Amino acid sequence: MGVFGYKNQLWHRLNADYGRRPDPFYAAGDLAAIRSYHDFMREREPEAYMVDDVTWSDLDMDRVFKRINPGTSTPGEHWLYHMLRTPATDAAEYERRRRLIAFAEGDERERMEAQFVLACLGRFRRADVCRAFAPESDGYFMFALYLLMALALLLSPLTLIFWGARGLLLTLALFALNVMTHEWTLRKCQMQIDTVNFSVSMAFALRKLKGLGFERLDGCIGESYACLKKLRPLMALGTVPGRGTDMTADVFSSAFLLDLIMYEYLKNRLGVLHEEILAVFETLGRVDAAIAVASWRESMPLWCEPELDFEAQRGYIEAEGLVHPLLERPVPNGLELTRPALVTGSNASGKSTYLRTALLAALLSQAACTCPGASCRASAFHIYSAMALRDDLLSGESYYIAEILATKRILDAAAAGEPVLCAVDEVLRGTNTLERISAGSEILLALADSGALCIAATHDLELCTILEGRYALLHFEEEVTDEGMSFDYRVRPGPTRTRNAIQLLRLMGLDEGITDRADARAAEFLSTGVWKRGG
Repeated sequence: MGVFGYKNQLWHRLNADYGRRPDPFYAAGDLAAIRSYHDFMREREPEAYMVDDVTWSDLDMDRVFKRINPGTSTPGEHWLYHMLRTPATDAAEYERRRRLIAFAEGDERERMEAQFVLACLGRFRRADVCRAFAPESDGYFMFALYLLMALALLLSPLTLIFWGARGLLLTLALFALNVMTHEWTLRKCQMQIDTVNFSVSMAFALRKLKGLGFERLDGCIGESYACLKKLRPLMALGTVPGRGTDMTADVFSSAFLLDLIMYEYLKNRLGVLHEEILAVFETLGRVDAAIAVASWRESMPLWCEPELDFEAQRGYIEAEGLVHPLLERPVPNGLELTRPALVTGSNASGKSTYLRTALLAALLSQAACTCPGASCRASAFHIYSAMALRDDLLSGESYYIAEILATKRILDAAAAGEPVLCAVDEVLRGTNTLERISAGSEILLALADSGALCIAATHDLELCTILEGRYALLHFEEEVTDEGMSFDYRVRPGPTRTRNAIQLLRLMGLDEGITDRADARAAEFLSTGVWKRGG
């Protein structure tokens, strides 16, 4: 297939895939590579709010990222991941993201041409792009050394005039030395060469986007075009050439170290221009991520563009028809919060999914200007969770210690004045009932006192009594019949009035003697307030 045929096929594939569920291939370690840009920016901007690892894991955000990411280009993948971990906390950043998404949705031809440029740049996970943003330079020593070795070989035939056969041996020795140096260095530096080439290719891609002359795109990313002036000498030189089909040319290049000389020069120039390369990477990533979000919207059965208030003094959410973006047949639920909420309900009734849906709605609204629901009005938040915790066997950290640490980070953020939206599933479930209720209620009251908007789920109905008046009470219900148990997954106001744990044991086939005695023991406790001693 010729170049024209390949580009024609790529164009049609991009057009066909838009608005469909993406399915790029992920090898082992790819997500770590995609995350590297976010980790670099987290070190670069330690004071900025970013979604932490606990919350990212609780919300299963790796899967959410894969649901949105079409894998068109490396900058797009890296920026999309970083974008989802950095919800907009000011109106200017939110508007910048919204305008790029609007460009992607506005004109199919313009979107296709911009996406085609990015697809030609491609997804190249082998390149360590973050190395280009924080280069470790050894100066021009290696460049000068390779240049000197090439010059020595070039001039070595002159020794034939004075040394005869010994001059020929010297020439052959220099030739062999250069070829071996070339092959050894090339194996060691291939990833760095890939990184340099990809950096230069990004500059070409941005120049192509500028050359499209799309007014709305230029209005979104035009400020980055100033970087191209400084990068012009690099683009004039091009990328480091790889091996070709001409063996004679390859041997000549190896003997005179042409590709290594070019690589060392480009590497050092990029070391000086790393801020410009970072700006180019971010710009390309923003455009590609915006197209990914637009395509994701097209594939979603239900979504809306939220109305966000970045100046609100108190946190609030008013949303209708929220759905979890990863579920095939989600049940829409509303959420109206001006104060914290306590959610009760039986096992498997939908409490945890509701908490995750609420946080995902807020996170995706701020990060991707898209709420999976019918409508959403809300203030801007810093989002935290303490839900799917586990023991850490390697560090020897128990489940309860993990709970304490996860809860403390939320309390600390709220005490520091952050606009916190948090979800806590079964606060302090890792300890005994008495201390769980007493300590858990005080933690939830402290979160309310700090101004945090907390959504907590619990099986401890005593918390409804303790927190009534401070927390809005919500619940889920189930219907139990002789045939089994069914749920409608609809949230309702007020505390739950039902229990189903023992009935679930019965439905799962546990011995009826056990379940009958359990029912009797529970009934006696509710009647007397005292647990009957076993016997």
